[in-house]
Order: sequence, then C-alpha cells, then structure tokens
Amino acid sequence: MKIEMHAHTGEASPCANVSAGQIPVLYQQTGYDAIVITDHYCKWAQERSGAETAEAYAQYFLNGYQTAKAAGDKIGFPVLLGAEANLPGSPNDYLLYGITEKFILQHPDLHEMTLKELYALCQKEQILLLQAHPYRTYCTPADPAYLDGAESYNGNPRHNNQNELAKEWSQKYHMIQSSGSDFHELEDVAKGGIETSIPVTDTRALYQVLRSGNYKLLTS
Repeated sequence: MKIEMHAHTGEASPCANVSAGQIPVLYQQTGYDAIVITDHYCKWAQERSGAETAEAYAQYFLNGYQTAKAAGDKIGFPVLLGAEANLPGSPNDYLLYGITEKFILQHPDLHEMTLKELYALCQKEQILLLQAHPYRTYCTPADPAYLDGAESYNGNPRHNNQNELAKEWSQKYHMIQSSGSDFHELEDVAKGGIETSIPVTDTRALYQVLRSGNYKLLTS
C-alpha cells in the first residue's frame, strides 16, 4: 500500500486550497491506496475558523476529514484521521498518528498544551507524536525525549525543508521516520508518503505499521 501521510483540506486548514471531496480521487488516480488527513490544529486556524470555543473548533477541524472520508468511501479508498498540531510559544508543528474522532472531541484543547503534556497524553492514548519538517526554515528540532519520531522527508515544493538534516537527526536519535507530501495545492499531490505490504485501513493499523518499521519512505 502507498499511503499519503500528510495532507490538508480546504475545509479545515485555512492555508489549503483543495476541497476534501476531491482529494481521495486525486490520490487514487496517482496510484496511492490510502491517505491520512492531517489538518492543522492550532490557535491561528481556530481564530480563522470563527469557532469561539475549543469544543466548537474540534467540530470544525473534523469537517475536512469527514468530508474526505465520505468521498473515499464512495470509491473504496481509505481515508484516515491524523492531525498537525501547533503549540503555544513555538512555530513547530507536530503530526499525530493513531487518533480518532473521539480523541479530538475529548481533548479539544490539545493545541493549548505544552509539548511535554501532549506527549504524555499521546503515550497514554497510544498515539504517535512526530515532529513535522523539523528543519524547515522557521522550525527548530524539539527535544527527542518528547517525540516518537519525525517527518524526515517533506515533499512540499514551496518550503526549504532541509530533508537531509531531518533524516540525519531522526537517525541519530533512533526515531520513527515518516514522509509526506504536505498537500495543500493540486501541485502537491503524491510528493511523499510511505509504502507497506501490510494492509492499513484504520488508524490502529497505521499506528502498528509505524511502530513496527515495516514500511519504506516515498521521497518523490
């Protein structure tokens, strides 16, 4: 299976310009077998959404995934839920794999936590926390003690991701590695992801694959 690990929808990520309903079709046409929707979960996205409470924002956030999943179900294309969280006091972004809608609704304030608090919560709930594009120009590699891994390859063409540095850093600390297109625009389709021989149709299976290391990174 070829799986896109990092994609944003126009419905829930203010910086994305492709509607959620289009995305499963685009990826199926390029030979992928599943996609993880990782819309931004952060204060600036909440402010742009107009949601006045964390609870209302959680519902807004899920709209992109739910719309994409409904479109994927129609064509037999698995759409999984993930998130890209931004936390107070830093421009760094963190990818969450293994989450469910219930988790988001129960923890709508996750974007108000410290990295240490979010990591503790993820450990408790069996969710993997990976730093997204840790060497992108405006980012700083976080404390590996509070990470399961990192996005060692980010295929977005509009940023200087310094993927070689991200790969070296991930290997140095023996972290789980991921790859993703960081899909926001039509030109971003199929620029990254993972490939595995293990069937992945839900977030728990994805969690197990990432933990096992039985996959390879797609880097083009």
